[in-house]
Amino acid sequence: MVKVFNCRYVSNQRCANCTLSGMMHSYTQLLYFNNGGIVCYLFIGITLMCLFCSVRFELDDEINLFLYEPRPLPTCLIIGARKCGTRALLQFLSLHPKVRIVTQELHFFDNDTTYELGLNWYRSQMPLANRSGGVTVEKTPGYFTSSLAPSRVYRLNPKMRLVLIVRNPVVRTISDFTQVVHTKRSKGKLVQTFEQAVFNRDGSVRQAYKPVRNSLYALHLRHWLAYFPIDQIHIADGDRLIEEPIVELRAVERFLNLSPHIGSEQLYFNRTKGFYCYVHPVDGPSCLGSTKGRAHVRVSVEARQKLQEFFQPHNKQFYALINRTFNW
Repeated sequence: MVKVFNCRYVSNQRCANCTLSGMMHSYTQLLYFNNGGIVCYLFIGITLMCLFCSVRFELDDEINLFLYEPRPLPTCLIIGARKCGTRALLQFLSLHPKVRIVTQELHFFDNDTTYELGLNWYRSQMPLANRSGGVTVEKTPGYFTSSLAPSRVYRLNPKMRLVLIVRNPVVRTISDFTQVVHTKRSKGKLVQTFEQAVFNRDGSVRQAYKPVRNSLYALHLRHWLAYFPIDQIHIADGDRLIEEPIVELRAVERFLNLSPHIGSEQLYFNRTKGFYCYVHPVDGPSCLGSTKGRAHVRVSVEARQKLQEFFQPHNKQFYALINRTFNW
């Protein structure tokens, strides 16, 4: 009776705290207490059932830790620009076997509240990375226009590789405004016309208006160049990503020192949506969300021309900083 009591005691204790290491300890104890009695074999069966039911996630974690590195910090950030194709770029890069992506925009470097959560929290948001090496990429478009982000990123990793994707600033401004309108209408708020929001009464451009200010690429890039050399910042062409995604992705692969992998067999043009979609090796064919490719608000030719003229000197400053020109 004493032996049976001991066997039951050990089993009950283990099932109250089912972990893989504890389960193995319990199994050893059961064998020690067992002296040929069949009752202890029954408890061994119960213990093994507990192992399958309660420890499978721990087992998965231990297998993952064997195959993967424990959540390395990112070595590449897609810092912006907003409404230039950052989500598409991130999803397309995830097709590369050496790339692990953070699916959410974490706003770690541009938000004080999130930044105060600390580095351990930031690391906990990272995906597991394969031991064979690779690149972990995090994307938050708000980083580019933040005055806080450059110094914080530099303190974390002075060698961080940065990707900035840009497009025609006139088109980007209209797209940004379209997003503002959609958000306000979803909340039942009144909205202005594009001309009312973007121009002052005298017809001049409201430079401080966020959709306009976000398109002043030179203004924001200077903050980053105060900490990072230009050879650590890859300028991706958002317009070309839409029309020739493979060409643009190949340039990003080279920048990240990755072997060329993403090809035409993984990307296809969706005529219904009007943009490229991708074939994920696990999830199969997939397109970006319904908000992507949304029709822009109507803007008059005159308003577009005014914006074009306004952005010209800012574009030239941007070209000088990156030693490259665009057809804007």
